Amino acid sequence: MKNGLKKLEEYLEASENDAELKSFKRLKKLAEKNIKELSPNLPKSIVFIGSASGDLYVKKLQVPVENDFRWEHYPVVDQLENLEAKYPLSGIVMIQKTDVLAVETSLGEVNDELHYAWDVEAEDWKEYIGARPEGETGAALHRESYANRFDANQQRWFKKIANKIEKQARKRNWQTIHVVGSPDQTTAFVKQCSTADVAILKKNLAKLKAHEIVREVNESAV
Repeated sequence: MKNGLKKLEEYLEASENDAELKSFKRLKKLAEKNIKELSPNLPKSIVFIGSASGDLYVKKLQVPVENDFRWEHYPVVDQLENLEAKYPLSGIVMIQKTDVLAVETSLGEVNDELHYAWDVEAEDWKEYIGARPEGETGAALHRESYANRFDANQQRWFKKIANKIEKQARKRNWQTIHVVGSPDQTTAFVKQCSTADVAILKKNLAKLKAHEIVREVNESAV
């Protein structure tokens, strides 16, 4: 970063445009200050855009970018546009038989999480927020006794959750759905999807956090 900013400053000094040089030096200080503040938890990449009038745009990214330093009359956002095409707004659906996690992601970041669990009594998928409620753990305790029943009805029950996920995909404008889980679970789920653009990652990521799941899916897609 220091080398890139130094080269820009040398270029402006050579142009003998005092007003431009003054504006650049002010933005340089702001850039160094903003990025230094991020140092305790530095992201994989940073996009910094500043104007002579003092407007700032700082974006932290969890996907790689190429080092690029520009001083132009307009923002150079080619890389951001390419990244949006490479890592579009998408949904990652992790299947664990009676539990389903849907992660909304774009540009390698987690935008939102949706948790669903099979309600044995209601025989339907129930959405919940955060950790599974205590009242629901009773159903988990009876999972073994319901295992055979679930397997026998898997096609019909996966159809229900597939419909819920696809409804969210349309509502949120997901461009792609990534289905993650064991080979048999992912295959069974995808058979119930009407969406054409579905990618499959046959891998157990159940112990990972949402941002780690996003990273694994993005790395597998490269």
